[in-house]
Parts: sequence; C-alpha cells; structure tokens
Amino acid sequence: MNRLLQVKMPFTSEKNTQTPGSRNLRKGNETSVEKIDKLSADLKAVLLYYKGIPKIIDNIIIDVNYNDIIAKSNRIVDLLKPTGKSTNDMVVGARFSAGSVGEENHIITYYIDVKTISKTLDELEVAKAFLTDKLSGKAVVDNFNEPLNKLSYEGYSLSKSKLRNLIVDCSVVSSFSVPKPSYSAGKDSVLITFYKTEIPLATLLEKLQIDERKYPYYFYGEDSISVTKDLYEILTDRVPYLISMISSDISKIAFEKSVNNRSMEAFTVPLPAKEPVIGVIDTLFDENVYFKEWVENIDYLDDEERYFMGSASRDHGTEVTSLIVDGPQLNPWLEDGCGRFRVKHFGVCIDKISPARLIRKIKEIVSNNPEIHVWNLSLGTEDEISKNFISYDAAMLDELQVNKNIIFVVSGTNDNRKDKKNTIKIGSPADSLNAVVVNSVKRNGSPASYSRQGNVLSFFNKPDVAYYGGDFNERIKAYSSNGEVDVFGTSFAAPWISRKLSYLIDVMGLSREVAKAIILDAAAGWEYKKATYKIKNLVGYGVVPVHIQDILSTKDEEFKFMVYGTASSYKTVNYAIPIPKDENGNYPYVARAILCYFPRCSRNQGVDYTNRELSIKFGRVDLKGVIKDINDNVQDDSESYIDERKSREEFRKWENSKFISKIFNRNKPLQSYKDRLWGLSLISKERLKSRTEEGLNFGIVITLRELFGVNRIQDFVKACSLRGWIVEYLNVNHRLELYNTNQEEVKFE
Repeated sequence: MNRLLQVKMPFTSEKNTQTPGSRNLRKGNETSVEKIDKLSADLKAVLLYYKGIPKIIDNIIIDVNYNDIIAKSNRIVDLLKPTGKSTNDMVVGARFSAGSVGEENHIITYYIDVKTISKTLDELEVAKAFLTDKLSGKAVVDNFNEPLNKLSYEGYSLSKSKLRNLIVDCSVVSSFSVPKPSYSAGKDSVLITFYKTEIPLATLLEKLQIDERKYPYYFYGEDSISVTKDLYEILTDRVPYLISMISSDISKIAFEKSVNNRSMEAFTVPLPAKEPVIGVIDTLFDENVYFKEWVENIDYLDDEERYFMGSASRDHGTEVTSLIVDGPQLNPWLEDGCGRFRVKHFGVCIDKISPARLIRKIKEIVSNNPEIHVWNLSLGTEDEISKNFISYDAAMLDELQVNKNIIFVVSGTNDNRKDKKNTIKIGSPADSLNAVVVNSVKRNGSPASYSRQGNVLSFFNKPDVAYYGGDFNERIKAYSSNGEVDVFGTSFAAPWISRKLSYLIDVMGLSREVAKAIILDAAAGWEYKKATYKIKNLVGYGVVPVHIQDILSTKDEEFKFMVYGTASSYKTVNYAIPIPKDENGNYPYVARAILCYFPRCSRNQGVDYTNRELSIKFGRVDLKGVIKDINDNVQDDSESYIDERKSREEFRKWENSKFISKIFNRNKPLQSYKDRLWGLSLISKERLKSRTEEGLNFGIVITLRELFGVNRIQDFVKACSLRGWIVEYLNVNHRLELYNTNQEEVKFE
C-alpha cells in the first residue's frame, strides 16, 4: 500500500488579462420591435402598480424574468442601469421560475428608482427606432458580426455600445413584473425575510403601524422576523413586493425510532486521556450511561424550555454521542481504526425548536468553544427545503464555517412517512453548502429506504457522502438510557463521518479543506463517473470506506497527494508538477482530482447563493503552455461559460466541491509534450464584485493510477524533492506521537 503524500508546492498568481469583446446576441435569441413594445408595456404596468399603493420605500422592487439560467456576465447591462452604477449593484435577490427540473429560468430581483425606469423607457424607444431603420424591425446574432456586417449608429441619441447593449439585454429578458410571495402559511409561526432597502426592518414595521402587542414578532438578524399567522397575512396583503423568503419557524425534529434489544451487556471503556473532542449539538444526554466519563454534558436550554422539560427523553442525543465515543465496540463490523473520542454534548432542544433559536444557540456554543473543530449536528426537520433559497439555519451554519475554523457534519434527514410514493427533498439544515451532509445506506451500499434527496437550489450537490446508518430491517447498535438499542437513520450515519474528520483534522493535523477533500475523494473513487453519479442526489459522491487506513493509503499501482493553498488572485497556478514518465516518455496514468473550499455566501441572493467560484484544471501542459485538463469536456482557459445552465450541470460552476476525473476503462498512455510537465490551476470568480479581494483557502487531493500496475510513487517523491518541494508521507504513527506530545501539559517550577 502507498501512503498518502502531502506536497507543499509553490503557486504563482496571474491576473486576468482578457478583455471582453463586444456583446452579441446568443445563438437562437432575437430582439424585435414587438419584443421591445412588450417589455415597455411591462415596465409601465410595474410603475402603475407602485403608483396605486401607499409609498413605503423610496424606490421600486422589480423582477426581471430571464429566458434562461443566466451568467453574471450575461445579465442585463443597460436596461434599468442607474447613472454612475452597475445594474448588478442593484440586485437584491434571485430565484428560479416554476417548472420541472432542467426547465427553470432565472428571476432576478432589482431595487431601482423611478427615474431610471423612466429613462429606460425612453432609451427603448430609441432602440426600437434603430431596429426599424437598420434591421427591418428584428436583430439576430449575425447582425452584429463585425466587420462582416457594418451598421451605422449615427443619428441616434444613444452611443453604439448603449444601443447594442439594450438590444442584447432585451434578447435575454422575457418580461418584467412585481415580486409576490408564493408561500402559503400552514403553520402558526413563520419566518419572513424582506428584500434589503434603505429602510431598516424596524422602521418598516413602524410605517405599517403594526401593533406588537396584538401581533407579536421577533427579529432574527437585520432582515428577518418571526411572525404569527395573522401578521403574516397582513404583511403579504399590504407589502407582498417586499417579501423575499418565507419559511416555517417552528420545526419539529424528525426522530428515528430505536428498538430496545433487551441487551444490558456490561460495556466498559477506559478513562479518557487526551483524545480529541468532537462537539455534539443534539437533544439531551443521559449521564447514567457507561461512557459518561467521556462526555462533558451541558443542557443548553432556556428557562422556558426547562420549565416544560419534565421527564423529556434523552435517547436520541445519547445514542448519537454513543457512536462518536464508542461506535466500533457497539458495531465491530464498523471498526474504523480511529479509536475513541471525547464529546462535549450540548442538549439544545427536546422535540421541536425554532430554526432561529437553534442558530442563536449554535452561535453562542461555537463562539465559546473555539478549540473544537468538528461539530456533529444530527437534527433535521420534516419540511422539505425550498428550491429558491437556503434555509435560515443552513445559511447561518455556512456563515459560521466561513468565519470560524470549523466544519459541521449534518445528517441528511429521514423520510418518516408511512406511504413513500415519491422521494422527498432533504430537510434543513442539510442544505448547508459548507457542511458535510451525510445520507445513509444499507450494509450492501444501496440507499436506505428512508432516504431523502438533493439537490439544493436545483443544482448544488447534496448530500456530500453516504455511510452505514442502518435500515428498518438491518439496524445498527447504539446506546441510550435503556441500554443497547437497535437504531437506523441518517442521525446515526453522520457520527461516523464526524469521527473520521476529527481524526484527520485533530490527530493528523490536516486543514479542514484537505480533510473534507480526502473524505469526498475516498467516497468517489474511480466509480463516481461510471455509476455513482446516477444516484448522487441520494448518496452524494458515494459511500465512505470504513477503515481510516483505506482512506489514508492507496494500492501500489496508485499514488495520491494532497495540496493546500490560498487563492488570492484571478488565477493560482503551478505549471511544473513532475509526474513520472514511462520508458517511452509517455504518461501511463488515469487521474482524478477533487477540490474543496469554504466560500462566503449570501442568503439574500437566493439561488445565486455562493459569492466565490473556484474552478480547477489538472493535466499535462502542452507546447503552448496550456493545461490539457483530465476532464474530456472541460472548457478552455477563456472560461467564458456562455451557457450557464450547462456550466452548472457539467462543470459544477459555483459548487464548493469539484470533482474531475478520467474514466478508468482500457485507457492508453498519454503522450508527453517534450519537456513540458503537468499543471494545476485554479481560476477565481466573484459573483458580487468585479475582482478578487480576499484570499480563499483550498484543499486538493489528486490521485494517479498507473495503467500497467507499476508503483511510481518513489519516482514522484524524488522528482518533487529535486525541485526543492517538501514532500511528506502521511505517517499515522508519527502523527499520533506528535498529537500526544502536543497534548501534554508543561509544568513550570
């Protein structure tokens, strides 16, 4: 077996030297005089609507209904453009239109002043005159192909670029409309998020003269409030255009039913020493169990919750923690080689909790325990996630993971319905993008019968991975107040991944970015592109291997190395990775790579949730200095992403984990380009800004498989060392000794 390598290689930064050309219509799109008339009528209808209602805000909130999934570079540029600002600066939300999967289009919401809309109406009249005079009333893609088609733009009150931009803008827009919420409140308490305007939320409620005594509400952040059903109906009646998102505020926790197998076997564990600590946020913990010395328990309840607590069940929280502390003794077939873990257990609820209250508690807990890096959250709601926005609690988890050096492991939630006619979406907070979300599989690796599915926001790949959480007829063992019990559910799959991540981060000393990449790569293997991707909405990248040694090593014919770095410019690149050649000067490999990073996100941007995009390319460097990516269908360095829908589906654009791989199937050696080596590049794009302003840490795991079974790891290590790079075998015993040494207390006399 070959051990995993840690390679510290240098990267260079490159600026974006590309200059965008003149905009043109996309193939198949057109702008006609009739289209402009329709869009003008839409804008007038929007103005008429706002003229007929009381003025609450200074400007106008308007939906631009696009005719496709639209890239940032292809959004409207001159339509609705305020003087001195970019139209993109006016975006306050984004969602998808109604439609089946793959048929949705972007609806992007803007906050625009009346003067700008009136100016746009005047400019559309000029554009219409230009179309009538120069193009017989209709523009198509070939009309703007210069120098083949030369058009005269003289005699109009708008510049050439302004006219062209208006015409191109109109070609990607279906209509304009006033936003309106689509949620029907079926519960007593709902969480409402408002579009961001110049008016603070408290001032808005004062303007609406809401009587807080009659209609109580609670603030959660700057733009969200929890309201009763009565107040919800008032707000949706009076200011529907201001409401961005609506979701349930009281979530009943979906618990799996455990079965007491009547075994009171006297399990024993030694006293804890300096083992790593995993944070568990769950229901209450029973301090009478055999492993109680391994758990620091805190009932993190408010006074009101304690009053109604009574003799609340402590089973679920205790069962989850039992697997983290002592899972392999309870389930010998799941011996993972990670040892035991101490747990700091926070019992935050009994059977239901407001997402906003849960997040308030989690923020306090995480802030007060900075030494804990891995947090297990095996709580989830029965309600399905929205296709148009990230849940409030998941968004807050993502924010915490950006601001703190932590990672959450979240259970993928269960389908507890008796009649499972269809597969329902996962529940919150399993839509957290930065967390590792875990679904459950049976012992044979097939999805559990209670599985719920991703994707998130119709695109992001969730769950991330799957693990053995049992099923109704093949449960796994846990320990509760009643002794050993038989359990099943994603709640009991997640703790095993928490164990592995804590081992990689706390014991092996790896960054969370690299640790996450290692877990996802181990799950994907060579099978992901062959078969697993077909059920990725149920198992993510696949089932994680049981034993940690199978994750930290490879077969002799493979070598695997990990890279950690920071992307702080448009392009982060290394063109000189010395992959060994064979005796014929070729590269006898198939390769795969996985990239993980933790981007900042903006919930108020709706479906355009992640703020930062990193794309990865890995492969041979050709004679022109271009990296020939191992992905057959990868785009070139221009990264134009003209078809945003295809870019999201095939290249995982905006996804915070990316997997590229050559399919392993009767492959032939790759030719070398003389003395050129292999390259690795990352290209960074910002959604809300025009340029990269802060560094973003990333972790990459790369695997190469020799086609003829030759072990070439020593050749690779030697070639890297000759370049002055630091290459280290990930030695488990050495890291364990180092960890234990670091845990010793030094006493000064």
